Order: sequence, then C-alpha cells, then structure tokens
Amino acid sequence: MKRLIWVVLGIFIIGLIVFFVEFQQKSKRCKGIIVKLDEKAEYPFFNEQDIKDLITLKGVDNIEGMNFSEINLKGLEKRVMKNRLINNCQVFRDLSGNLVVSIVQQRPVGRLISISDTDQQRNASQGGYLTETGEIVPLSARFAARTVLVSGEFFVKKQNLTSQKGKQLIDFLKALQKKPFWKAQVAEVIVSNDSELTLIPQVGQHQIDFGLPEDFEVKFEKLKIFYKNILPLKGWEKYKRVSVKFRNQIVCE
Repeated sequence: MKRLIWVVLGIFIIGLIVFFVEFQQKSKRCKGIIVKLDEKAEYPFFNEQDIKDLITLKGVDNIEGMNFSEINLKGLEKRVMKNRLINNCQVFRDLSGNLVVSIVQQRPVGRLISISDTDQQRNASQGGYLTETGEIVPLSARFAARTVLVSGEFFVKKQNLTSQKGKQLIDFLKALQKKPFWKAQVAEVIVSNDSELTLIPQVGQHQIDFGLPEDFEVKFEKLKIFYKNILPLKGWEKYKRVSVKFRNQIVCE
C-alpha cells in the first residue's frame, strides 16, 4: 500500500513538473524565427527569407514578440504547405524561445510540358514538375530543376499517376535521374496513353522505343550496346529509330 502511494505521488509530481514546464514555455514570447531548409534537396527552391515570407504572409502577420500561447503552430504549418513545392513542414518552438520552421521540398523527377494545343489537354496539363510522389506541382520562380522533360497523352488523366502504371513510370524516372549518362543523354520522355515510353535523346536524330516502364535496367544495358558498339560503326545519323521494347532484341531502323 505504501509503495502504491509513493508511485501515485511520483506520477503526480512528474505531471506537475511537465505542466509547469509547458505553462512556462507557452508563457514565453517568440524571440525570432529560425528556418531549417531541406539539406537533402538537390535543387534550392527556397531560401530562408522565402519561408519567413510564407510564415508571416510577407510581414503582415508579425509573429516575433507574440506569446507562444497565442501562436497556432498547426495553422502555420498549413499556411506554409499551401506552397505545393513543399512536401512537409514542421513548426515548433525551441527552448531558447525561437519559432523553428523545418521544411522538406518536393523531389522533381521530370518537368511536364504541354502535350497538345487542344483546350482540354492544355487545361489538364499546363506544365510543372512531376514529383517522386506522383504529384504535379508548379515550377519554381527561383530555381529551374535540371530534370528530363515529360509529355504525352498519359498525363491527360491525372488519375493515371496514381495507378500501378503511374508508379512504374515514377520508378523509371527516378532510376533515370540516378544514371549520369542517361540523365544527360535523354532530353524528353513521351508517355503514351497505355504508358509506353518513347525517349528523345540529346544527341542523334533517332528516337528510342522503350516500351513499358518495366525491366528498365535490362533495357538500359541493351541501349549501352547500341551506343557503344553499333553507333560508332554505323554513324550517329544512320538510324531514325531504335527499339528495346522486346525481350532479347535490339531493333534498329
């Protein structure tokens, strides 16, 4: 019984301390805003001032000097997340009395371009970045990401990006980004309605029929053979089309 009393008393004291610390923290005023940018981001879409402008509505909502009990942290996170180039945002206070804003940027894997002059398709795809999460987000006014151009009928229906074929396409584009040679060589990826890929290279007059975005490691190896063994012998202007869509075949025309 005595042990139970001490346990209850200990829990009460701990709860009281936590309450006191929480109350003390909330009674503090915001000394300043500290921005933690996305250190793993390949492309610097934002600087510290950009994020401060999002948090404070460009100075209209002056948070510095406010009592933390009056600051809606979740509301500030939602405010920052309205910028669709931001994938995640956390807003919290530190022990020194600063408001900390930590962001994670979207990861572009392609730059979507208009695919047709028809109003229907232009409205469906006005351009932007295609991200690792299968979203289409606006371009950045600060920095242009060096990603492959993507286009085609596949992007007319946005639900295609959340389908299994859409996920395969994202995996392909992520793999393309990680391969320096192919990232430099492939200028555009055209995606048909049934998700078959046509690659437009930076060098040469040919196009590459890649087929579905699957078994792409094998297909890249076949393309290596074409670029290392066939083109040096036949010349870069010899072929208009090369296909690696069929298993164990390279078709050159």
